[in-house]
Amino acid sequence: MSDAVSAQRVALVTGAAGGIGTAIVAALEASGWTVAATDVIVTIGAGAKGTGGGEDAAGASSGRAVDVVADLASRAACAELIERVLAAHGRLDLLVNNAATMTLVEPTPSTMDLWWRDFQVNLSAPLWLTQAARPALLEARGQVINMCSVAALHGEPGFSAYAASKAGLLGLTRSLARELAPVVRVNAVAPGPTDTSQLGRDAEYQGLPLPELRALYAGQMPIGRLVAPGEVAASVAFLADSAAFTGECIQVNGGILMS
Repeated sequence: MSDAVSAQRVALVTGAAGGIGTAIVAALEASGWTVAATDVIVTIGAGAKGTGGGEDAAGASSGRAVDVVADLASRAACAELIERVLAAHGRLDLLVNNAATMTLVEPTPSTMDLWWRDFQVNLSAPLWLTQAARPALLEARGQVINMCSVAALHGEPGFSAYAASKAGLLGLTRSLARELAPVVRVNAVAPGPTDTSQLGRDAEYQGLPLPELRALYAGQMPIGRLVAPGEVAASVAFLADSAAFTGECIQVNGGILMS
């Protein structure tokens, strides 16, 4: 750990190179947080496709590199990531588990390696990171925010591994909120269709032109449009400073699912 502990609150954001991840990093930094950004690739934004879901709708880049390049598919890698953040900053107040994989896979015996990869990154890694960060979060009276998905609540054809892993993440969120109470808060954010590069992969799977898929999703949403990455990030920033919330899941989905 560094000799001087940072006077600013420190957040770790995984999947920081993707569209939503980039927006979360920007929103937290704008709110005064020191942010350690990590992904499996080096550059935030600029059309890069990492585990966080790719570039934002405009393909914009924050002009910022990730602080730590890390693959979160093992417990050891997650523990090392937390150690590196603490060594660099001396504290950790907020863990945002945003990194995710979304694999088009049917759960057949021949595809189980792909199935378990989604579970390792989307469900196991948030647990491993929280376990490794627990002492620092207890000391800081901090918070964990897990990025869930509307798919966890209504399913997603063709992406059963993703939907099931995100449903598990919601259950994990609520269990950890009780286990770490009253010191550490644990919440979730569940975006609906969001205007990132993931839409291109969704369109390819459904055999639709991208503009047609955008129009289809927008027509299903009472607000009449897709959610912007910045709107998802604003919910993360809100939770980061809202001490009354734990075990909560904020749905940022434009009304496509009301529950």
